[in-house]
Amino acid sequence: MSDENNKQHRINFALVNIKTEKLDIHPDAFEDGKPVAIQAGINFGIDKQKHLVKTVFNHNFVHPEEEQDGQKKAKPIIELTISCVFAFDPESWQILEKEEEQIFILPKGLASHFAMMTAGTARGILHNETEHTEYNKLIIPAQSVGDIIPNDVQISLSQPPTA
Repeated sequence: MSDENNKQHRINFALVNIKTEKLDIHPDAFEDGKPVAIQAGINFGIDKQKHLVKTVFNHNFVHPEEEQDGQKKAKPIIELTISCVFAFDPESWQILEKEEEQIFILPKGLASHFAMMTAGTARGILHNETEHTEYNKLIIPAQSVGDIIPNDVQISLSQPPTA
């Protein structure tokens, strides 16, 4: 397929799976009125054979670091990991797969979109799981998660399937 045709083809995908990978609430750790910090991250993986991309969103609420045995350690309150899996049609996958370089390139805009969708999903799961509890005031901020993705995401085609 020529580059000219690639530029004209719309990348088609569908959200095919949502999974709560981890949701740990530590009731003994929560101290009302004490500052709460956020530790967050986003990761991507692929399943080349099935044309899947997995977006994993980690979001932890912690009390800021405290001295413990001579080391600073954050005290987790809620640890949340959510994944969303997106399936691509064969033509879209072919556009993003660079077989000769052994990499799959997820454009920055699309990676940011997947990150925002996964963060929004995590926000809803967290609300549902903490509704009518004191933890419900801990909300994942509605900021642009995509801003933490500075460039296109390059994923090795030789990695084991993670989606």
